[in-house]
Amino acid sequence: MNELEKNQYLKRINLDKCDPTLADLSQLQEHHMKNIPFENLDIIVGRKIELDFPHLYTKIITKKRGGYCFELNSLYAELLRSVGFMPQAVLGRVWISNPKNLPPRNHLAHLVKIEGKTYITDVGFGGLITRIPLDIDIHTPVKDSDGMVRITPLSEHQYMIERATDKGWTKQYSFEILSISDEDISIANYYMSTNINSHFYYHKFVGRNTTDGRIGLFNTKMSIRKGIKVIDKKQVDHGQDWLDTLKKDFGIELDFTESELSILFPIDQ
Repeated sequence: MNELEKNQYLKRINLDKCDPTLADLSQLQEHHMKNIPFENLDIIVGRKIELDFPHLYTKIITKKRGGYCFELNSLYAELLRSVGFMPQAVLGRVWISNPKNLPPRNHLAHLVKIEGKTYITDVGFGGLITRIPLDIDIHTPVKDSDGMVRITPLSEHQYMIERATDKGWTKQYSFEILSISDEDISIANYYMSTNINSHFYYHKFVGRNTTDGRIGLFNTKMSIRKGIKVIDKKQVDHGQDWLDTLKKDFGIELDFTESELSILFPIDQ
């Protein structure tokens, strides 16, 4: 990423500059989650999810789209490198639906080292994930703008991120500090974006953090959250109402063809 691209990226998330410090990393993550939405709409209409830098930069920065975890965190890693961090990719297992069986490694995040400490930073997860980088060796709860979060060690190299809720601590995702290759990421991305068993294959997910919560659109159901509490819900019908909401609340304007829109809004739904 050259200097012009870095500056345009920072402008996209409403930041002027960033240095390789914990304070700036926290600000970088927070601004990224508020200004670049999570969305899987290209998957729904059958577009190939490419993770090379030119494609991601054009889609997310130039065209002001969003992406899902493999897109968002792959591009985020390039920004981290450009400001002086050395991100290490990790794959996570998602636990937010309390799966009965061991879930696959199908989420991408990154570790960075600052002054000898290791932090996990992530801009591509929904649910009630942390809004701040977390020191993986600090296991007492810490506060972000949504409430309390913590990292729980599961084994020598495995950790779980959890959020405090009215029902107690809820699992978000676990990750392992293991070396992974670009091919590991590509395989996981390919499965999650093309396999009929992937929840991203059928359901439309759009989400963006706000200053005090998050707004989310799941198929035709929209929810507004303050902290971890859902304070409002509404129906958003397919068609122009849906596209208007996408533009107004998430800043997304689609360049889909008529045939792609017919897939996005199937007649029988």
